[in-house]
Amino acid sequence: MKFKTKITFLIFIPFLIAAQSSTSYTRFGIGDIEYTFTARAGALGNLNTAYNDGAHLTILNPASWNKITRTRLEISSKYDGVFLSNASNSKYFGNAEFGGFAFGFPVSELNGIGAAMGLVPYSNISYHVKESALLSTNEEYITNYEGKGGLSKFFIGTSYRMPFGLSIGATFDYYFGNFEYLSQINFTSSNLISTEYKKTFNPKGIGSTIGLISPDLSSLLKSEIITDLRLGASVSIISNLTTDTSLIKSSSVLLDTIGNGVVDMKVPMRLNLGFNVALSHNYLLNMDYAFQPWSEYSFNGIKSSNLRDAHKVSAGFEYRPSKELGSTFWEQMVWRAGLSFEQTQYQINGTGINQYSVGGGFGLPMGSENSLDISIQYSTRGTTESNLLKEDRITLNLGFSLGEVWFIRQEK
Repeated sequence: MKFKTKITFLIFIPFLIAAQSSTSYTRFGIGDIEYTFTARAGALGNLNTAYNDGAHLTILNPASWNKITRTRLEISSKYDGVFLSNASNSKYFGNAEFGGFAFGFPVSELNGIGAAMGLVPYSNISYHVKESALLSTNEEYITNYEGKGGLSKFFIGTSYRMPFGLSIGATFDYYFGNFEYLSQINFTSSNLISTEYKKTFNPKGIGSTIGLISPDLSSLLKSEIITDLRLGASVSIISNLTTDTSLIKSSSVLLDTIGNGVVDMKVPMRLNLGFNVALSHNYLLNMDYAFQPWSEYSFNGIKSSNLRDAHKVSAGFEYRPSKELGSTFWEQMVWRAGLSFEQTQYQINGTGINQYSVGGGFGLPMGSENSLDISIQYSTRGTTESNLLKEDRITLNLGFSLGEVWFIRQEK
């Protein structure tokens, strides 16, 4: 059985109340997209498709696992601080959350066979806003709109390096999630009964990510400064997600399931392209592009006029003073900086929502194969014009990249 419910959301928000890490824009589609989860990537613009170094695990391109030489664990958490403003008000909200983890290990270093698995967020819905209005009888009522949840991804995959240096990789992905949308109508008069509508979606389904990284192309440039040059690409494909749905109406005198059923959620594929350039072994430059046609997203066969195709470009820079054994703590520190521009998938009443970001960070050595990575990123998106919201966000990422010394018992 299928059901279809149409709920009109108000973008105009006279005043704001407790929010979590996002804004009302996340009510559209599946919310904000999480491109990656590590603190390192957060400092480099959140994209790094051609990364080809076993010192870290990346989830954007499984071909990069060909360089894994030790068992590795990546784990992260983040804090989002958001300043929200409209034409007349401004508020600050904050939220901390677990970022995800990935675990990888080498199978055959000679053939570039590495394996990895992990659990990471794919999207995030998080908002809580309210609107006050008057009935024709001058009775005041307040409507609360709240949304939370998102889509998560569990992945497992492997890589392989061909004899001529081309690396390929693929993953099996399992997607699952929980989206909750709450609408409450509260009357200030005790003579009227307040009502609550709760809409719940539970999508699940499978997908795959396929990637490749070129061999070192630096010899083609015949430059002593450029010591490594790689091109990378990956594509993620998601099958239609089977989504259990329910809509419940409740009040102080009534609890009624208005509808429930199973529908399909269509999430579009995503394409990532990029290149990495190593300069004199101490500097690393990456530039990337991501594309996802959200105009093709549909829920129960219905597309959204508030979604458009998403494009993101980013650039990052990494500096490591020394990789030599015996280097001092400060010489082993890694410094990072990055920036990005994103044409987000949101398009509200014909106005596109764009995002600009800049960030930086560093990696603190914790032995030869372990590091504590910290990044901070500032981003701004939206506008206070046309009854919309402007968002200024500070994101702090904290992550650990741990090598096999943490997992292998030493012989006595």
